[in-house]
Amino acid sequence: MTAHSRFAFPASALLLALLLAVAACDNAGAQTAQRALPDDATLLTLSENAERDVTPDTMRAHLMAQATAEAAATAQASVNAAMARALTRAKALGLEVETGSYNTYQESPVRPQTLPAGAKPPAPLWRAQQSLLLTSKDDAKLLEAVGALQAEGLALQELGYTLSREQQRAQQDEMFAEALQRLAARAEKAAAALGMRFEGWARVGLNGGVMQRPVMMKAMSMSARAEAAPPVAAAGEQAISVTVDGEAILRRR
Repeated sequence: MTAHSRFAFPASALLLALLLAVAACDNAGAQTAQRALPDDATLLTLSENAERDVTPDTMRAHLMAQATAEAAATAQASVNAAMARALTRAKALGLEVETGSYNTYQESPVRPQTLPAGAKPPAPLWRAQQSLLLTSKDDAKLLEAVGALQAEGLALQELGYTLSREQQRAQQDEMFAEALQRLAARAEKAAAALGMRFEGWARVGLNGGVMQRPVMMKAMSMSARAEAAPPVAAAGEQAISVTVDGEAILRRR
């Protein structure tokens, strides 16, 4: 279920105020812990979480340029040329581009055990490959680039959506503020139920994360890629969660 913010002030300002209050409580709690809690004090461990589903704002595509030849230099030259064309096209469309690992290795075209008796095995071939990561908030531009690169021989390894760092931080700021308010409310209620009063925090911790759900796509053969239509994609929601926990200091009334 999607959570909705109900704050009257900007979430970032509210979160800052709450964190400052938590820091003040932490300092008081740390001093209390150093001099040992009074006999009438109790440490109460609490935790709260907030979760919401968010439509990610960024698309990512992972492609691979690869070539096979009798000479390593020939295979590498083919991959280098393909990657140069891919970088030029992607940058012209305003996409974020990142090249990945580059590998060159030998492979046998046939298994020795499958050859007739006495037959001489063919010379091993060299395979070169390099990965390319494209990122954009403009789905149409990225899909256009991916389709063109597939037609030029690059293999699409993975296509999916992700939250940008700015989107993730903005969402988590709101959710931390929400979870901290609920944590303090729980401490107040617990203290009242125990016939005590809530004095502050000895410790508070904040943790957050994103549960990514990438759309996985299988690599296609070289001949199939050249005839394939451009890929299509639709963004689904991804879950963002944050957790706050702490040790509340309770005192007898």
